[in-house]
Amino acid sequence: MFLAAMAMTFMAAAQTVESSKLFENTYVTVLGGATTSKAFGTTATPFFWDGAKDVFNGVRPLAGLEFGKYITPVVGFGVEGLAFFGTNGSCTFVDQSAVLLNGKLNFSNWFGGYKGQPRRVEVVGVAGLGWGHDYGDVIVDPNYVVYNTGAELNVNLGKQRAWQISVRPTVLWNNYDNLPLPKWSTDARVNLQVGVVYKFGSKSKKSHNFVLCPYSVRQSDYDDLLAKYNALAGREPEVKEVVKTVTDTVYVNKTVEVEVPNSSSVYFNIGEYALSEREASRLDYFASGIEGRDVEIKVTGSADTATGSAGRNKFLAEKRAEVVKNYLVEKHGFNADKIKTEVVLDIFDNASVSRVAVID
Repeated sequence: MFLAAMAMTFMAAAQTVESSKLFENTYVTVLGGATTSKAFGTTATPFFWDGAKDVFNGVRPLAGLEFGKYITPVVGFGVEGLAFFGTNGSCTFVDQSAVLLNGKLNFSNWFGGYKGQPRRVEVVGVAGLGWGHDYGDVIVDPNYVVYNTGAELNVNLGKQRAWQISVRPTVLWNNYDNLPLPKWSTDARVNLQVGVVYKFGSKSKKSHNFVLCPYSVRQSDYDDLLAKYNALAGREPEVKEVVKTVTDTVYVNKTVEVEVPNSSSVYFNIGEYALSEREASRLDYFASGIEGRDVEIKVTGSADTATGSAGRNKFLAEKRAEVVKNYLVEKHGFNADKIKTEVVLDIFDNASVSRVAVID
């Protein structure tokens, strides 16, 4: 649990994946394998029941089912149910069972980083506890605490890594009467499980695994953009003075004529489609120069393809056009049916000015 807390803190400080909804990054595993018991190797017949020899103290088969979820590419948990098949005189087909809550740490992603798709081979640490139960003719209390510790060697299959073969060597501690801690000599059971895992996909992200954020902004990038913005904002009085000078010196029949531009651009921050106060005032100025509200207007949303995936950029461009249209309709009363929207990625050659919605 301490390692899991460390991993969660680590991932929170260096998050590179999109947020995971409740049922995303979940999986189901069908398990089979074998387990030892108290005196491993002391019987002549180590595997399975042959009807004549008591192999309860040897190696016997198990089967199980697990449902789990990864919270981050590093930290996950699973609920595992195991059934141990009877090979002694208990007269029950399943003579033991265990239900465990396991915590998991993907060491491959923790130390190697997550690159947007799982590696072909991953190493995962497992630890957990739960409830064990004995069936049939038992001498001790049939209910007891079970501890689990071990590892997983996972091989991811398929183009989307939706399927997985999991080889799991673990130690299961059946703590009958040695609370609070079990003893290796009497309580340890060595398990070897092999599982087939299916990871459920996400329709919205079109992936069976975690998806990386479409872009990553460093603090230095943010500082540079903020410095440029402040520099431009500081020139506003200078620009107003130039405009005043021009309007004071250009006359037509002693009347100053100011023509509203045929097009206007509304700019957005990288990876965003929210309308800032500065850009909202730009739209107000545009709307004030239009006579009537039943005019045809085209709003072209754009995004730069230098950052982010194609799907993310198209989504941003559509949202930017939609935000501008809604503002003109709701704030200034323009006819929504006369405002058409479209998407053109990289509308300008410069990536830093292509995060816009252009109004014509």
